[in-house]
Amino acid sequence: MELPHVLIVDDESEFRALLMEALDAMGYGVEGAESAEKALERVRERHYAVIFTDLNMPGGQSGLDLLKAIRSLDPKAFTILMTGYATTESAVQALKRGAYDFIQKPFKLAELEASLSRAMDHYQTLRENEAYQSKLEEMVEARTQEILSLKNEIEKLFEGFVQASVTAIESRDPSTSGHSSRVADLTVALAETVNHTPSGPYGALHFTDQQIKEIRYASLLHDFGKVSVREQVLVKAKKLAPERLERILQRLYQRDMEIVLTQMEKAWDEGRERDAGRFRRLLSERRHDSQRLVDLILRCNEPQVLPQEIADRMDELEALEFAHFAGRVEPVLEPDDLAVLRIPKGSLSVEERNEINSHVTHTFRFLSRIPWTAGLADLPAIAYAHHERLNGKGYPRGITSEQIPPQSKLMAVADVYDALVAADRPYKAAVSVERSLQILEDETRAGLLDPDVFRLFIDARIYELTYDRIRG
Repeated sequence: MELPHVLIVDDESEFRALLMEALDAMGYGVEGAESAEKALERVRERHYAVIFTDLNMPGGQSGLDLLKAIRSLDPKAFTILMTGYATTESAVQALKRGAYDFIQKPFKLAELEASLSRAMDHYQTLRENEAYQSKLEEMVEARTQEILSLKNEIEKLFEGFVQASVTAIESRDPSTSGHSSRVADLTVALAETVNHTPSGPYGALHFTDQQIKEIRYASLLHDFGKVSVREQVLVKAKKLAPERLERILQRLYQRDMEIVLTQMEKAWDEGRERDAGRFRRLLSERRHDSQRLVDLILRCNEPQVLPQEIADRMDELEALEFAHFAGRVEPVLEPDDLAVLRIPKGSLSVEERNEINSHVTHTFRFLSRIPWTAGLADLPAIAYAHHERLNGKGYPRGITSEQIPPQSKLMAVADVYDALVAADRPYKAAVSVERSLQILEDETRAGLLDPDVFRLFIDARIYELTYDRIRG
């Protein structure tokens, strides 16, 4: 193994040559320089492990000047000062200029060798430490890249899981496709608007990048619990299920036939002639009368608000009967049918509405089972409160403003807005943007939605963010 190079700087050529010869014999690569200027030229060309320099050199820079220059050019080089005019002051100055050691002339070769050995040992130790440190840094960098790569893969995996979850939600009700992603975009935009709002109730609130990510994921997954809701309830467009309505209409048809046949039999018993045309006329009259009942049933079956005059006429439906094939007389509309048709608003019964509302609790339970990292730990709670209202009239817990996370207040406005303006669904018609904003304002005045969030939603025109997608 080749020993590190050494440079001898001395204006006395014979002395310089003597030292070079001695160090060469020890196996060192040795070079010489007769002045500080020549020494600096050589230092610029290559690295020397140890540099011996005289203190006083005629003309040009002194040894102390050289020490300072070498320290600037090559901080790793060890310098040893040689002088026949040693003083305490010169020794202190040499050490201040970066000298490793100080040798007083005349000196024995053994002193030079000892000083050089100490310097070389120290030099080798530092270089080994540097090599170890460099290797360690390379290992740390490699491991860091592995961890970052794994982190990216985990984030991609989680992103895929979230998107798959959203797809699972929307597959239960295709008419709501895009709702979760639109709510996420609107809620994130609201959060970013809060970050740029220096004053007002939300002026002191600032969401970190991690919290913004948490808000996005909570918004994307806020409806996941709908996978636990029966599909026929989730997409229920009318009060009566289609098969139940068909059964009622069929019973009305059978009732018409029974009434007409009874009238025909009575006529025959009275001795009237058999007249096929009479049967058709009676059946037509019966159908005309029954159509009024069908219209009433169809009107009651709509999910809109049930007018009082229509509700008052429903008693007429209770008296309708038909003959069962087994011979017994039964009502055309069963008690459950009448109860459903009497729903004052919408298409859902109290039980069905509770089932729909339970999706929030199912969402929370599902999200709570996931071992979230510290930066996403509040995600389940944010999603859990998106249907809560400031005045305590929300669900599922009926908590009030102080207990609702601010992130949930942002999501509530975004969720209500998108549910209103979204494209037509089987159970509701799309509402115009203008009308939707008016409804939002009405709900803020009623103490349901946060008025400060609503104002940010309006002032920043966040509602325009998804305008091109709401009719898709």
